[in-house]
Amino acid sequence: MATALSYKDDKKLDKAWEAIKETVDPANPKAEKTLKWSGAWQARGEIIEAIILSKDEKFLKLVPNPVEEAYNSYMKAMELDEKGGNQVLKIKLLSFTNTLITAAVAAYQANDYAKAADYFEKKLLIDKTPLFKTDGAIDTAICYNTGLAAMNAKQYAKAIKYFTECTKYGYNGGSSYAQIISAYHQLGTKEDTIKAVEIMKQAFEKYPNDLSINVQLINYYIMSGQPNEAISYLDKAIAKEKDNSSFYLAKGVALDRLGRQDDAIEVYKKAIQIKPENADAYYNIGVIYFNRGVKQFDVANAVPTTDQVRYDAEKKKADDFFKEAVPYLENAVKYNPKDTYILDQLKNLYYRLKMMDKFEALNKK
Repeated sequence: MATALSYKDDKKLDKAWEAIKETVDPANPKAEKTLKWSGAWQARGEIIEAIILSKDEKFLKLVPNPVEEAYNSYMKAMELDEKGGNQVLKIKLLSFTNTLITAAVAAYQANDYAKAADYFEKKLLIDKTPLFKTDGAIDTAICYNTGLAAMNAKQYAKAIKYFTECTKYGYNGGSSYAQIISAYHQLGTKEDTIKAVEIMKQAFEKYPNDLSINVQLINYYIMSGQPNEAISYLDKAIAKEKDNSSFYLAKGVALDRLGRQDDAIEVYKKAIQIKPENADAYYNIGVIYFNRGVKQFDVANAVPTTDQVRYDAEKKKADDFFKEAVPYLENAVKYNPKDTYILDQLKNLYYRLKMMDKFEALNKK
């Protein structure tokens, strides 16, 4: 072992590796005692770490998965030590945790997210060993990075584990909660969706001013057909950010789904007042008036054919609704000219109202 470490100190890492391999080789009869000696495994870890830090390709090729092997060596050294480690090993491990973090960052930047998550996690596991666990609280920054790497690696259960740990320490505020919610959504089962909603509510209670949490709750309630719940959270969001046109737009959608179209129109108008180019708000108002026109046209068609006067009166009411829809759909097209669906709706409306000049002009676009 002393020989192997001497080679390491002389930068002869290939010879150091060959020497330490013999020291902990189960097939080597001379290694019977050193296999069970903490110091030998510590030396193995040191030599592999020196190979990693050398960045010399010829040395790096000596050891498959060198970061993993160095970690296993140090952990074996700790396991074999009667007291669970010593101060010298602790100093070595402190150095190695920096090596782990560097390797994790490099893996992350290389888009090898699974490896990055593994290396970050190994750093946290070292922190939990008897040598370190009394030194202080969890490294929340590394915990968060482990979660991020796991999310990118689509290891959602692992991501939830580490982001949940972050929430216990209040790290990164509502962002940790948002990551947990996203991970549950990615898992995708009904049970996971229920858990995601529970986390949203917890996050809202803890961070009521975090709009990203508010938005997630709002979107969930709108998408799941619970507009009253959505409105409740929208009102809270609007109270915090009165000039956010998107919140008024979302509230209008929720009111519309509740059948409260007049209220929805007023809220959509508020969204337009804040953001005059809000194409969706214009479109939604136009659709309300258009649908009223369709409904009224059905009333006209139900009039007996013998009652032409009444039919004309009911049809005029329908046309009046259609005419109210026109300027809103025109603005929707103006601010979202690439949406062919809205464009076709406006053309049909022009045709229905016999506004042929506008129909022809739009048809040429």
